[in-house]
Amino acid sequence: MESLTKNRLKLVFITLLFALPVMSAWFVYKNPQLLEGAKTKNYGELISPAVPSLLEDFISNPEQEQLEHLKGRWLMLHIDLDGRCNDECAKSVHTMRQLNVLLNKDSDRLKRVYLDMSKAAGVESRSDFSTDKDLNVFNWAKPQIDKLQGLVPGFVDGDILLLDPLGNIMMKYQQAADPYGVQKDLKLLLKASQIG
Repeated sequence: MESLTKNRLKLVFITLLFALPVMSAWFVYKNPQLLEGAKTKNYGELISPAVPSLLEDFISNPEQEQLEHLKGRWLMLHIDLDGRCNDECAKSVHTMRQLNVLLNKDSDRLKRVYLDMSKAAGVESRSDFSTDKDLNVFNWAKPQIDKLQGLVPGFVDGDILLLDPLGNIMMKYQQAADPYGVQKDLKLLLKASQIG
């Protein structure tokens, strides 16, 4: 009888041992507030929940053929609100170009877009992006800025927004963001994502 009790106790112990991780995961799933404030791995500001959008909503006079090659890709939007791309802006655009190259085999999955305000503001942009063949420069104006501001309040001149292949705005980076941090975020996202 004593042997039977010992065997039953062992069985109960083994069952609890295997059930404990499942019960813990279920408990955390049902109580997500326990994880709020916890340190995350991402370097940018996570926009949660992600905001559904269409790139053509942020472009003055979008033409379908201009945007076709951007569909289904990860997009990095450089925001220009004053039409004057200063030295910091040009450096940020150049850094993101180098970052795209560092993605190696995944570099084709990420496309860069510069939303240029210079035409609407009536100023001549200081930067010439014609040498950067992979940068997609589109004009935008106040109505498009207002539309984006309604979706993602609080962005400033020089910020960079990351859109997933479905068009969801999911992350925001400052102009002076650490490029190695952005690279780590992108590598994690591209590794985890099967789309784009």
